[in-house]
Parts: sequence; structure tokens; C-alpha cells
Amino acid sequence: MVQATYEKGLERNVVVLGMSSMVATFGAYTWVSFLPLYYSRNFNASAPVVGLIYTAWLLAIGLGAAPAGALADIYGRKIVVTMAGIISSVGVFILAFSHIFILAAIAFPITGVGTSFLSISNAMVAESVNPKKRGSAFGKFQMLTYILPSLSPIIGGIALFNSSSNYFPLFLLGGSLVLVATLIRAVFARETLRTSEKDEKREAEFKKPSSYFRNIARVFNNRVLLTLMLVYSFYNLIIDQGSYILPLYGQNQLGLNYELLGYMFGIIALISALTRLPFGKLSDEIGMRTTIIISWIGESSTIFIFVFAPRGDLPVALLGIAVWSVFGVMDGPAVNAWLANATDAKARGISMGSFYSASFLVAVPFASLAGFLYYADAKFPFYVNSLIGVSALVLLLVLTKSKMDSPKHESSPS
Repeated sequence: MVQATYEKGLERNVVVLGMSSMVATFGAYTWVSFLPLYYSRNFNASAPVVGLIYTAWLLAIGLGAAPAGALADIYGRKIVVTMAGIISSVGVFILAFSHIFILAAIAFPITGVGTSFLSISNAMVAESVNPKKRGSAFGKFQMLTYILPSLSPIIGGIALFNSSSNYFPLFLLGGSLVLVATLIRAVFARETLRTSEKDEKREAEFKKPSSYFRNIARVFNNRVLLTLMLVYSFYNLIIDQGSYILPLYGQNQLGLNYELLGYMFGIIALISALTRLPFGKLSDEIGMRTTIIISWIGESSTIFIFVFAPRGDLPVALLGIAVWSVFGVMDGPAVNAWLANATDAKARGISMGSFYSASFLVAVPFASLAGFLYYADAKFPFYVNSLIGVSALVLLLVLTKSKMDSPKHESSPS
């Protein structure tokens, strides 16, 4: 029997983690959507070079997520999530004060290490609620994360448009708000790894290098985890709603300036905020697998409304982004809930961390490939990504059955 980490009174973690992520994301979204243009305009970096920077960022997330999960299983979730904010703020402040390309290029991957540690907040959310309500919990957490930051790209776009592309105030604001979010987590978040699971004998065992690799090996013996790793390693390899290709395509192919790009990314964030909770509840009602299937079908097909928008036609471009984003964020709560349901409480950190590591590491070479595809023809990355998305959908249908998204047995207080 798997002992649950869920206890009554932990539900507030969902709000605390969501609100703190809202603060950090509000600062980050003023600049992160425009970062490819920062490298392109300030340092004359081509799309393939920008792709290499994002490749390093993905690599940092991929290499950091599994070790972060292991640390969370030994020392607790809260300390790892707190460390995430400190690491991320260092990267953002380096961006603010870098005047040479090499420093600016290194800074973004440092934030990737912070992102990998922050992924443990998903384990905290899962362990803060009843397993049957995890879809709704992730929906609420993600809704809170994105609701206020939906204004940030608009603020950032207007600021850059009126300041001759001066990124410094945006980087400074972003780094400062990450520290504020870190303080909120440190003070108000509650640990979800039970004290009984953190005894000295267990801690000593988990610290052994052999134990780390043994726990990773166990992940590959879990059919659901292995299946999710496989299909998600294929899905969104080239482009998603946060891809560096989007601002390049929007500015160079659709003729959108900073301000209009700000509105475009603001719509993406707003849709992400408003739809997460309904989609989370939907996954609790119809199942995670069914929700993901609907999401992937929609995302792979509606992307082309945006791709084929006429140059300068903002309404069509925004409509395309809106429809694509609705389906693109639909699977977010479902996959995290499915992942949490497939993991044991005592090793949930490393299990979920290994999933995130595998998904990002497989995508690493494709981040660079996207830049070269864009260089050859701006529409090529979208074509390739849609084909890969359809292939991942077929794998999901073949390798999974609806009963696989039911929670593992977890006891909860009466």
C-alpha cells in the first residue's frame, strides 16, 4: 500500500504556490517572450544561434530536474522549491547587467536550472490535495500562476516599444519579483513530505549514489511513467506556445512590432489562466487520457490558423494564437495529475523529476533544429512540429488505455 502524503489543511499550498508563481511569472513575462529578439537585435544573433541558447536552457532543465527530485525526496519539497527561486534570480540579474554576448548567453541557462528545481512544486501540489481532485488542483495552481502575468507581455511590449528596446528595467523587475516569490514560498508554504518518511535511516539510504540510480531505474519499470515519458518526449519537440520561434516569426513574417507582440503573448497567457481550472476539472470528470487526446488533436490542427495569417493581419494572427493556445494548454493539468497518480509518495520527487528530465533532454537537439528549419523557411518548424504531434498522438492511443489514468491507491485521512 502506498501511504499518502495528503493531509487535511495542506490545500492552502495550492494557493500559496500559485500566488508565489504568479508574482515570479509576472516579472518574467515582461521580458521572456521578447528574449529571442533581445539576442537577435542587441547581439546580432541569428535564429540558429538563438536556438543554441535555448538548447542550453533545455539541457539545464533536463539535467537538473531528476537530481532536484532526488533532493526533494531526501530533504523535503519546500527547500528545493525555495532554492529554485534563488538560482533563477541569479540568472535574471546576470541578464540585467550583461553587456557582452557570452554572459547574456550563459545567464538564460542558469534560469533553466532554477526552472528544473521549481518543477518540484508540482509534487507539492499533488501531495496537498485528495488524489481524486488532482486535476482540479493543478488547474487552480496553473490558473493562479498565469492570471495576472497575462498583462505582463503587454506591459513589456509597450515598455520596449517606447524605450528603444531597453531591457534593463524589465530584467531588474523580473529578478526582484523572483526573490519576492521565493520569500513567500519560504514563509507560507508547508512541507508535504511526511516527517515519518524523512527518518535518518531513509535519508542515509537515499544519499547513496547507488540509491539515486536505482530509483531512476525503477521509473522505467513503471508502465504509466514510461509511456508518458515516451509520448511526451515526442510531443512539442519543435514548437509550443513559449517557443523562441514565435516572436521571431511574429515580427519577421507577420510584421508585428514589440507592442503587438506583447498583445499576442498576453492573449496566450490570459487563455492559459482562464482555461486551466475548467480543463483541470474536466480531466477529473472524463479522465486524463481523454483530455490529453482532445488537446493534442486540437493543437496539431489549429496551429495553422496562426501560421497562414496574412502579413500585417493582426486579427487573424491573434485568433490563430488564441485557438491554438486553448488546445495547447488543455493537457497541462491532466498530464501532471496523471503523472502524480502513477508515482509512489515516498519517491514522487525523483519519479516526477525523471519524467521532466527525460522530456526536456529528448527535446534538446530539436531546439537547435527549429532554428535551422526557421532559417531555411519560416514555416518549416510548424510543419514538422505538427507531424511529430500527430505521431505522438498515435503512440498515446496505442500504448495507453483509459484505466491507466486512475490514481494509485493512496490512503487519506477520514
